[in-house]
Amino acid sequence: MKRKDAVCQELKRLTLSLKRETLTDTIGFNAETIGFNLGLARNSVSKELNQLCAERLVIKIKSRPVLFLHRAVTEQLLDTTLSSQSLLEVKTLAELLPVNEPASTACDDPFHALIGYDRSLKLAVEKGKAAVLYPGGLHVLLTGPSGVGKTFFAEIMHQFASQQQRSTVPLIYFNCAEYSHNPELLSSHLFGHKQGAFTGASESKRGLIEQADGGFLLLDEVHRLPYEGQEKLFSILDKGEYRPLGSSEKACSIGVRLICATTESPDSTLLRTFLRRIQVAITIPALRERSLEEQVEIIIGFIQLESRKIDRTIRLDKGLLLYLLEKPLAGNIGQLKSDIQFLCAQAWASGMGNPLQNPMLVLDKRLTESHVSASASSRLLVDGLFGQNEFIDINSLPFAQLKQHLIALSSEQDSDLFYTYLTREYVNLRNSNVPPQETLSILRNKLRTIFEYGLYSQNTGGSDERYYGGQIEQRITLLTGCIEQVLGFPLPQNMVSHLRKHFLALLSYVQKGLIPNLYSNSLILDYCKDEYDNATKLCQKINEIFHIQCPTTEIVYLCLFLKECRSFRQRKDVNPDCGVMLIGHGSTTASSMANYVNRVLECELFTAIDMPFEQSVHDTLELLISEVREKRYQRLVLIVDIGSLVHFASTVNKLFHIEVLLIQNITLASLLEIGLDLTYETSEFAQLMSLMKSKGIPYHLCNQHEEETGKVLVISCITGMGTAVKIKKVLEDSFDTLMSEDTRLIVVDYNEVRSMERLRVAIGGNERLVGIVGTFQPGLPDIPFISLEELFSEQGPELVFSLLTPDLSNADRQLEMERSAMRFISALTLESIINHISVLNPQRILQEMEGVLHVICRNLDIHPTRQVTLRFLIHCCCMVERIVLSHKPLQIALGVHQDLDQQVFSVIKQAFSPIEQAYSIRLSDAEYFYIYELLYR
Repeated sequence: MKRKDAVCQELKRLTLSLKRETLTDTIGFNAETIGFNLGLARNSVSKELNQLCAERLVIKIKSRPVLFLHRAVTEQLLDTTLSSQSLLEVKTLAELLPVNEPASTACDDPFHALIGYDRSLKLAVEKGKAAVLYPGGLHVLLTGPSGVGKTFFAEIMHQFASQQQRSTVPLIYFNCAEYSHNPELLSSHLFGHKQGAFTGASESKRGLIEQADGGFLLLDEVHRLPYEGQEKLFSILDKGEYRPLGSSEKACSIGVRLICATTESPDSTLLRTFLRRIQVAITIPALRERSLEEQVEIIIGFIQLESRKIDRTIRLDKGLLLYLLEKPLAGNIGQLKSDIQFLCAQAWASGMGNPLQNPMLVLDKRLTESHVSASASSRLLVDGLFGQNEFIDINSLPFAQLKQHLIALSSEQDSDLFYTYLTREYVNLRNSNVPPQETLSILRNKLRTIFEYGLYSQNTGGSDERYYGGQIEQRITLLTGCIEQVLGFPLPQNMVSHLRKHFLALLSYVQKGLIPNLYSNSLILDYCKDEYDNATKLCQKINEIFHIQCPTTEIVYLCLFLKECRSFRQRKDVNPDCGVMLIGHGSTTASSMANYVNRVLECELFTAIDMPFEQSVHDTLELLISEVREKRYQRLVLIVDIGSLVHFASTVNKLFHIEVLLIQNITLASLLEIGLDLTYETSEFAQLMSLMKSKGIPYHLCNQHEEETGKVLVISCITGMGTAVKIKKVLEDSFDTLMSEDTRLIVVDYNEVRSMERLRVAIGGNERLVGIVGTFQPGLPDIPFISLEELFSEQGPELVFSLLTPDLSNADRQLEMERSAMRFISALTLESIINHISVLNPQRILQEMEGVLHVICRNLDIHPTRQVTLRFLIHCCCMVERIVLSHKPLQIALGVHQDLDQQVFSVIKQAFSPIEQAYSIRLSDAEYFYIYELLYR
């Protein structure tokens, strides 16, 4: 391919990356950018571009520097065809457009007038719109330091509301500081007054609230409003009503929305009863808290306003822009605007604005009163904006492409974290007068973390990567091959992608002269010093391939990179039979930590189980058991944070008969250490425990040889110890066969249960608390609790069962559950029957009714729930005694029931036949019908 064709193809690729809305007067690509991408000299590329322009294949924009666009692509973007007579050498792209076709269309959304509406102010804008659009509107509190633009934001909200209603709504401004020491005058000003309301009130007067009806009342400096004044607004905030001063008539309805603005902390200056009536709180950030891109937009926007005012182009010096970006601004945007106006006034007064001497107003460093050191990030952004120029010209025409250009510059700077960090941190440390040796020490401590974060935490997918083509890509590929030759193995794709981004950033920084000369042997970390010779040779290769003077700082990076590649190659795959699971309190705690470490290690090592606040310990244990059962682990490394989760290890050990290595009180740092040991060292427990011990990470091994610890279930009721004793007896009768010799049920006073320290007195040193059954939740973290409502519900027996025997196998668990549940129902039924039956023997009638139910269930093949079983037994026992005492059954006309199953009815009658004979009674059809309903409805 000829050189001219390569230049044309590269310009076409670059122009295709643009969008119609970014095609404005001063956008395009210079010869230096194209030459850099293709690896060609700038003057050679410039010669080819001028030839292509003469051939009418490209558009030439005569700015400084000269910019070019591919003609065919530009015509597609503008949806127009340039005539054959059109000159393709123009000062601005607008010259090529038809007169009736603007280059861009203005947006109708008033909020788009806010710089940062889609970035730092995005949440504020969303809240502001919501407050306006909600039917009837919502009251708003604007907070933020002085000068951030709270009043301007309120005016934008007013414009948005007027636009939505298609009519101008009122906006009334009131500064609360004016009447802060005169409550009566304040009331008169806000609410108005009637004639004669006070001395001097010769006529009635409308208040500001009435004037703002249907719109907004802006209360600036609302923190200066006295408490009495805040309380007087309650009727408006609550009911939308007010009463003028001196009026005894019915309160007037009003439709006004308050916008309150304050520079103070609302919690310390406003009544809580006032604050809770304000539905929307919006915080406007300070100027220096906003991004550098937004600060540049604001500065240029103010300069454009001055340019429009004086009808003169303003030339802005690079050094002055850096000064405005770094100068302390206690007054934020308001102070910035005043400072820019004063700078323009100084330039005008000194004769710089004399149209005969200079048609431009020049703002340069001569106007600054002091020197301010620019940060690396500011210099990078401003250098990218100015290019090779020392100034930019600003007039009243909008900089339509400024925002996109600044965002693009910002993302380009952050593409390689290694050099972004070095330049920014080094300049900050040196400006802070930190001694050189201490600077190196600080950088050394942070370098590995920054390197690993840049290598693993950024998205290295190729879908959104910019492709440069030509010689530069070939040279990067050649250099990557040299690195693979040094390593002795091919690099994985993610490493290749990261390396490519790094070299592109290196070239860009070298070209701009931004890499600090801070190389020192002490910066090379001890663990990778053995790569020094290889890194030095590769730096020489970089010099040869790219024809640059490679900074010695690159040796530090290459030492880290080569060592990491070798470590990556030596990784040991964890045995699939060994599970590694992390459980943590919180909705995302465990998953966030596991995802981070998995991403750093580039393997799915950790499986996470989150335990949200509303999730019980039992449910969390079930999730763990289900995971271990599904994966069929033969060993398990169980990592937990705090609380009773530590007992999960022994449960899993007993249930699955596998070794469980428990690591508790986990932090992100120790989790990363464990991950590195499992990945690079070993997954054998003996060696792993030795590593844990050497690093001071506590652990505990649960195996079959571990001694048993006793279990304690506490029963406590706020109604008194008597109730708790009865519940204890019911549980012992129901679950006695399941409880081992080391399991105890104890009754504890409710006041003692609320403190873990007091509970420990009742629990032995070798025992652990498995749960509490009681009236109210005692509030002890991680201690399973069963309320009385849950205990007597359908799931009651299963909940108790899970506390006492969590380590039974599935088959044994199901069998024992059925037996225990039936005993539990019998025990509860007997307790209830004793309270209701006074003549018959409670135990005998209960056994007989259980036999009746068994016959019915067997013959009809039904399986009633525990609740139905409980109701059946209590109802039937009480029914028999009632008939025995009254000598007659229930007699009620039933009518005709079409859906009554006669066969079922007959089975129920036959089942009760022995009861009728034993007690010499006769059951009526009404009695049988209620029993039928109880079982089937």
